[in-house]
Formats: sequence, C-alpha cells, structure tokens
Amino acid sequence: MEATLKKLLCSEKMSVIVSLPENRMDLAQAAIDAGADALKFHINVSHRASGNDFKDVQDYEEMFKEVRITFNGPIGIVLGDEIDKVLTANTTKLKELGFNYYSLYAKDIGSKMLLQSDLECTVAVDDKFCHEWIGGIESFNIQAVELSIVKKEDYGKPLNFEDLISYKSYREKTKLPLVVPSQKKIVPEDLIILQEIGINAVMLGAVTIGHTVESIFETVSRFTKKEIKNV
Repeated sequence: MEATLKKLLCSEKMSVIVSLPENRMDLAQAAIDAGADALKFHINVSHRASGNDFKDVQDYEEMFKEVRITFNGPIGIVLGDEIDKVLTANTTKLKELGFNYYSLYAKDIGSKMLLQSDLECTVAVDDKFCHEWIGGIESFNIQAVELSIVKKEDYGKPLNFEDLISYKSYREKTKLPLVVPSQKKIVPEDLIILQEIGINAVMLGAVTIGHTVESIFETVSRFTKKEIKNV
C-alpha cells in the first residue's frame, strides 16, 4: 500500500525526500536504492538549481509509471513555474500515473488546485514571503510547507546559524510539517540540528546530490543511514 505524504511527515523518523535533477528512471532508482522516503519530479519548469528545462507530463508518462511500480513511497510533482501553466494540470491524470502530492510556490497555486482532491499538497514559500502569514496556511488543505527561503546568491553555501534561526521562526508559527530543501549544501550532520528545531524532513536536490547516478546514490545513502527521530 502506498504511503501518503501526510503520514510520512507525521512519523517520528526524520524523512528524506529526493528532488530529482532530471526525470530519468536511472536517477530515481539510485535514490530509491539509497533509501529515499519520498521522491519529487518536475514538469513545465525551468529549474534554477539543476539548470534543466522540464517538458510536459506526456513526455515522461512511461517513466513515471515505472517509478510507481518500483517505489511504494510518496511521489510528488512540481506542476510548473507559472500559475498559467499550473492551471492546465490534470490532477486526475497525475493520480492515475501514481503521484501522491504536488508541490508549488504559493504564488503559483490558484483556487482550482486548492479545491482538487486527487493529490495532497505542499506549498513552498520563498525569501519574500512574510513569515507572519504562515499560520494562515493551516486554514487550507495543505499537508506541509517547504521553506525555500534562501536567497539566490546564497545557493550552495553551507547551512549556518542564521538559516537555522529563520527556520525556527517558522516552526514557532505553525503546526504544519516543515520541509527544508537543500538550497544550501546540507550535510548529514545538519539533520541533527534541523531535527532539534522541529523540522520534519529535508528535501535533497541538485545542490546537494549532484546530477549522476553515482552522486545521487552515494549522497542520499549518507543521509539515510542515520536513524534521527523528530521530537
């Protein structure tokens, strides 16, 4: 039975989500073999961290089906990088392909996506989002918040105390599960501190895991070998 994202993020274990730099089965298999708890793919996106342009869903259908057969954990998808692209998404079709949740920036989520019931939802907030507003997200059917709050010029730098204070300020203002994406170059030791401040999951992307089968397997394995539990 497939796990839901909500169930995964409410578990005691610190979850490791892998955001794939390309929609390829060999990269997904590397993440699965390394013990990833959940996966995330992209469509209709020019992706800053990976440098890739992702096409529409029909270009990847067979691969997505293969991933679903192989992997029982939650599978998510970024539906686009503009609200006009997102509004054309067929969530029923995506559910049939095996997706459990979608992931979007707040500015790209319209009423259609809030009203649909096919997929769970995570909302990403950026460095321009007012953290005082985060409590309002709890009024909607949102399963988690991705804290994509690192400024572009700081991508790939080590996680620092200022970052942790920022994440902690969000934790103090919402009960929703929080996910920290690896906009900074997160290392396994960072999970200990992130767990202590109440983060529920890390999302490892291109900045941390690289772009090859070998780098994805080796990097994700270093994170999943630790049994770090949320308090």
